[in-house]
Amino acid sequence: MRKPCFIVDSFSGHAFAGNPAGVVLDGADLTSEQMRRIARELKHSETAFPLPARDPTAQLHLRWFSPTVEVAFCGHATLAALQVLIEAQRLRVHEGKTTHLAFTCKAGKLRAELSMVDGTSRILIETPRCSFEPQPVDSAVLAALGLVAEVLDPTLAPRRSQSAESNLWLAVRDREALARIRPDEAALIQAGRALNVFGFCVFVARPAPGVDAAMRCFFPAQGIPEDPVTGMAAGQLGLLLQDLLPEELPRRLVFTQGDEVARPGRVEVELRPEATPGDVRAWIGGRATTVLRGELELR
Repeated sequence: MRKPCFIVDSFSGHAFAGNPAGVVLDGADLTSEQMRRIARELKHSETAFPLPARDPTAQLHLRWFSPTVEVAFCGHATLAALQVLIEAQRLRVHEGKTTHLAFTCKAGKLRAELSMVDGTSRILIETPRCSFEPQPVDSAVLAALGLVAEVLDPTLAPRRSQSAESNLWLAVRDREALARIRPDEAALIQAGRALNVFGFCVFVARPAPGVDAAMRCFFPAQGIPEDPVTGMAAGQLGLLLQDLLPEELPRRLVFTQGDEVARPGRVEVELRPEATPGDVRAWIGGRATTVLRGELELR
C-alpha cells in the first residue's frame, strides 16, 4: 500500500526554515494507530492527514498527529496540507480570486481562504475560539523554563488559554530574555501535568519595528521539546494581545518564531470580529515551501 507523502516547511518562503510538517494523502483507509506510527516515522512535530469530508457543509476533514498523540488543531500542518492540495490541483485556486472552504477537525468546523497572487498561493486559516484567564506561576514553573521572576514583563501578567488544548502564556521584558530560555524538559512535563496545560508559550511584545511579538513554544509532553513556528499559538497570541493591548478591529499582526532553533519563520495574523458582539476570531497565514514529494510504502 502506497500513499503520496510530502514534507512542507510552513511559515517560510524558502526551504529549511519555518516549521516542517508531514502531509499524507489518500489516508481514508488508515487507522488512528497507523497515522500515529507514520507521524513517528516522519519525525516532525505534526503530520497532517487530509481526509474526505464528514460534513456536507465542509470540503474536507483534517487530522493531525505528533509522534506520540493526536492533536485537536495544528496550524502549521494545516497550512502544509492546504499547500499540498493546491499544488496537487485537488483544490482549485485561481489568480486574483479567493476560494472559500470549510474543514472539520477535532476542534470543530473551521474556515480557510485560498488565493493566488503572481503564481504564489496565499492561505488564511481560521483558528479555534479561545479565551484567557489569569494564571499565577510559581518559581518551579519559571525554573523549568530557565527563567527568573525579574525577567517577566510586569505589564502583561501570565495567562492561561481556555481552548481544546490550553497553554500557559508568559511575557518577558525583552528579546534577550526570550533567547536565554533553557527549558528542563522533564520539569516542564511535570509542571504541565500540575497545571493541566498542553504547553508553555513565552513571548516578548514589539521586539523590533514591524514585528508585533516574538515567541517560543514548548510542548514536551506531546513529544515536541520546542516547536519551531506554531500556528495554533500564533492565533492564541493574537487574541491575547487584543485582550491585553486592544486596538480597533479588524487588526493585522506579524509574529516571528524559530530563531533559537535555526528555523526562522513568520506568521501573519488577522483578528476579525464576528457577528456576535465580543466574538473575535484569529486567522493565521504565511508562506509554505514543499521540500519533498514522494510515496510512503506501508506493508
